[in-house]
Amino acid sequence: MRPWPLTPVVKKLLIANAVIWLLSVLTVRAGFPEIYELLALRPADVLGAGWVWQLATYMWLHSASDFMHILLNSLFLWMFGGSLEQMWGGRAFLKFYLICGVSAGVVVLVSGWWLSPGASTVGASGAVYGLVAAWALVLPRRLVYLFGVLPIKGWVFAVIPIGFALLEFITGSTSGVSHAAHLGGLATGALLVTGYWRPSRLFALWQRRKRRRHLRSVSRDERRPPPGGGYWN
Repeated sequence: MRPWPLTPVVKKLLIANAVIWLLSVLTVRAGFPEIYELLALRPADVLGAGWVWQLATYMWLHSASDFMHILLNSLFLWMFGGSLEQMWGGRAFLKFYLICGVSAGVVVLVSGWWLSPGASTVGASGAVYGLVAAWALVLPRRLVYLFGVLPIKGWVFAVIPIGFALLEFITGSTSGVSHAAHLGGLATGALLVTGYWRPSRLFALWQRRKRRRHLRSVSRDERRPPPGGGYWN
């Protein structure tokens, strides 16, 4: 299996992102930035004017002035998305991608309403970081060759962009990066893959940990000498 296959849904997503980016650049340069702002995610518009579609449309836009924005998102989508699509199938993969993107938008909405309700957010970073989280959990031992030469395990490869996202968040970088979208996408991808978004799964996890603590407590008690008085009989 190729480490970074160009699968059908990933290919269509790449084409769609590129076409929409080109159209947005043309509309902005033609003097119609209102269309771009109408589709970008602004908490003030969603909660104040009811423009809820922005939770879905923002992830198809990219910066009209910074080509690196769409380039990096497209690169990560290709590198992390193809293998997941091969494992899950195109329909399930697309559903996962969209859920990660919209969920990251919700995180941006909630955090932005308190911090900067008038700021606009665009880009597929939330959806892409959901794929990165899934890769790290589903394909941790797959070997990939960095720069085509250096072999590293899949989880190490995935940790690189995750580490950058966390570092920027911790240091409070103001480089125009949406930390909320990145972290929201990572959290959503991890929750979907592990199944911990289900209350029943969380309850089962709590029960298992409770049983383990009980077993450890019993094991420690069995190693202790019996108390005096004989009431243990």
